[in-house]
Amino acid sequence: MDRRNHDEPAPWQVKLWLVPLLALLILAPIIGFAFLYSLFFYSFSEISSIMDYEQYPDLLVFSIYIIVGFLIFETLINPLIIAVIRYILNRQISVYAKNAITIIADSIIIYLLAGLFKGIFIESIWAALSVSVFYHIFEWILIWALGHFKKKD
Repeated sequence: MDRRNHDEPAPWQVKLWLVPLLALLILAPIIGFAFLYSLFFYSFSEISSIMDYEQYPDLLVFSIYIIVGFLIFETLINPLIIAVIRYILNRQISVYAKNAITIIADSIIIYLLAGLFKGIFIESIWAALSVSVFYHIFEWILIWALGHFKKKD
């Protein structure tokens, strides 16, 4: 960009601190959301017996994998499933059907990833489904609150 605008390139001292700062801008939200997810799963395991864990670091790593799984499914798999269903039915899919597909996909992610970790225990696919439903209800409440807050301004 500097060469195109005929600007002087940034000195190496600036590049030395800028690269770690930019890396932190990418990693900080991922670590923050992983921490929030681990707190969510920790509190869920404390209030019910359908999910359990051995150590908190297992829960934190599980949360990071859950975030990556959700991102992959939300950007690739769910739109593909919705497009196939829309093609088969030859009409638009309702918002409720899209939410049902998302909840089922998220419960499959939770169940499969919990099976991969030795320190995370989920009773059954129904337990993963209930965790997913609880997570989505919490998400919908936050979306409603944000919309309500923006409407007041």
